[in-house]
Order: sequence, then C-alpha cells, then structure tokens
Amino acid sequence: MASSSDRKLNSSASRASKPTFRRAGGRSGAPAKPQRNTVAHSKSVGHARQTSRPVVGSQLGNRPAAKKSSRPSVTSKPVMGAKPARPMAAPKPSTGTKAARPGLTLGASKPRSLTSVPATAKKPSSKKGFNPLSSLGAMANKTSDAASVVTGKGKIVGGVLAVLAVLVVVAIVVINSGLFTATDIQIQGSEHVTKHDAIQLIDLPEGTSLFNVDPDQITEDLKQNPWVSGVDVQRQFPHTLIITPTERKVIAIAYISSDDLAWAIGDDDTWIAPLSTSVEVDDQGNVITTGQGSNTLTGIDAALALAKHYGAVLLTDVSADVAPVSGQAVNSKAVKAGLDYVRGFSSEFLGQVKDISTPSVEAISANLNNGIEVSLGDSDDIAKKERVVTKLLSQVEGVTYINVRSPGNYTFRNAPTS
Repeated sequence: MASSSDRKLNSSASRASKPTFRRAGGRSGAPAKPQRNTVAHSKSVGHARQTSRPVVGSQLGNRPAAKKSSRPSVTSKPVMGAKPARPMAAPKPSTGTKAARPGLTLGASKPRSLTSVPATAKKPSSKKGFNPLSSLGAMANKTSDAASVVTGKGKIVGGVLAVLAVLVVVAIVVINSGLFTATDIQIQGSEHVTKHDAIQLIDLPEGTSLFNVDPDQITEDLKQNPWVSGVDVQRQFPHTLIITPTERKVIAIAYISSDDLAWAIGDDDTWIAPLSTSVEVDDQGNVITTGQGSNTLTGIDAALALAKHYGAVLLTDVSADVAPVSGQAVNSKAVKAGLDYVRGFSSEFLGQVKDISTPSVEAISANLNNGIEVSLGDSDDIAKKERVVTKLLSQVEGVTYINVRSPGNYTFRNAPTS
C-alpha cells in the first residue's frame, strides 16, 4: 500500500502534463529512454517551489517519481520534426501576444511556440495620390518626344521640298531650252479640213516645245472651222507634233428650196456648213469628190445624193424663214422635231425613209422609198408610231398612205388589187 507521501506525489504528477517520451522497440509496455534533464538546485532550505515539472515515468514499470528539487529547470529534447518550445529565458512577447504556458507535452504532439500577432494593418487605399510635379514632368517628357518626332518629320519634309524645288528648276530649264522644240509639225487633213486650212488656223508661238504646247488652244483655233468637233494632239520626241482634227458627224441634210442650199446638220444639232447642190455621181448615184463623175445632179436631187453620201436623212420643205449659221445650234422647232424622228427611228426603219418633210411641227411626214407617205405629226410616241407603220406594211397590201399622228387611232389608205 502506497504511503501518503507517495499519493501526494502522484497526485501532483497527475495534475501536470504527461512527459515527452519515445518508445524503444516494438514491445508494448517497454520503458522509453527518458529525456536528459538538467536540474538546478536552489540554496534555500525546505521545500522549494516547483517552477518546471520534471519528466516522470510513473506509468513505466511502477518506477518511483523523481524527488522534488528546489527551482528545477527541465529542458526536453524535442521530437524529431517538431519545433522546440521557446525556453524560459525567451524575451517578453510583444503587446497583444500571449506567452506560451510551460509544461510537458506528449511526444506525438507539436510543442507550442510563442507567436506574435501583428497589429491589423490598414488596407492601402486604391486611389493614387496626385503629384503635380510628376504630372508636369510626364507632360514635359511627352512634349519633348512629340517635338523630336515633329522635328524629324520636319527634316524629312524639308528634304522632300528641297528635292522638288530642284526638279522644278530643272523642268523649267528643260522646257525653255531648245532640246525639245516642235520643229516638225504634222497636220492630218480630213475631207472638209485640209492641211492648208489647218495651218492657217493654228497659231503656235515661236519656240514652242513638246512640253509647253497647249492642246486646248490648238483645239480652239481649229474649231473656227465648223466641221471640227475636236482635235487630237500627239507628241513624238524629240521634235515632232502631230495634229489630227475630228469632224462632226452629219445626221441630216436640210434642203432649203428658196435658196437652193443644202445644209449639213451635225449630231449635236449644230448647223455645220452649206453644201453645193451641184454634185457629180457615178452610175450608182454615189457622189464623186474627184470631179470625174459620169453624171451631175443639182437641186433636191443633189441634196438627196449628199444625204446618201453622209449616211444621213434628207429634210425637205424647210420653211424659208429658217436662217442657218455655221457653228450655231438649230433653233427651228420644225427642223428640231425632224431631227427627233431621225434619232428616234430604228436604223432598219430609217433605211426605208427617203426623206422627211418638215414644213411645221404638226405637218411632219415621211416619204418611204416604196412611195408610201406616212403622216407623223409632232415627235411624240416615235417608237409606237414606227410599230404601227411596220405592222400595216407587213399585213396590208397596196397601202399608199398611213396616218399615225395619233398612233392609238391610226388610219390608212390602200389601192385595190386586181
């Protein structure tokens, strides 16, 4: 039976934390090798106050507990892999931290250590402070960079301008020099604009070169001839200039019986020039311009031969008050209405038209090659009128007269057949 002192000791040991120990070997109940303890004795007499609990082995083979000593100091060897407990002589922890409580821990548990809890740090503000000096510095740097870029571009532009200036000077020198003077001027004549006439009209300044020649001025000079509608100017270096006038296309010949004149009308509704009503033709009635024809035609017959020669339509019965002027636009309403029919009819139907009579707008009529007279009236619904006439000619025999002034209510006459 254990003594009272032993019970007291065991009671004190039971209240303390269990000692740290290791198991030696694999047998259950084998005593572990105790940790090395360092015990310091106090000089005082009697029972000394215990500061640190010694390692005890009360559960290992009923081994008696160690005797109390004055102010013992126990240093346990830490378990491998575990952090050692902070010694008693550790500095006082900072404010806000709790000191580790001395005592014994089990061998499998991690020894406690003193930790300091830092004061709650203030969350940095997401807004950046504005520094005017740094902003001015950044602006100055950007301005400097931009100035350097502009300076670089300015140097490039200046170099380009300098090169252009040199080229302009060289061009002026070449233009005004005699290297490319137009000494060989070739004029391509046409039927109504001869080379001689063109030379008389063109006024080229002395010393004209292939560079400073003015095609617009040449065109204006040649358009003094009403047959000229345009001019083509070509340069062949080093000294040749080729000028080719373009004549107006004749679409109609207006025969004015009161004056016995045949006037050519251009495709731009311009009076071109009067034509001679005495022409020479061959056996087929074609106009001979060389003066070696077999027959001579005059008056309206000559005008009809001229219209055939130009691939135009003859306008007859032109009023005596019509006064054409070369190069001027046609202003007669009856003649203009006749020109509308010339443009409005198809080429196949125009091939059947001998002439168009234009005494007035309401009295316009066409005479066909087969002798049929077609009363047309004003120049409205030209295509519809042509369809009516073509249909009648193909379906009715012996037609001598057709009235399509109102194409929706046309009339016609035909001769009886045997």
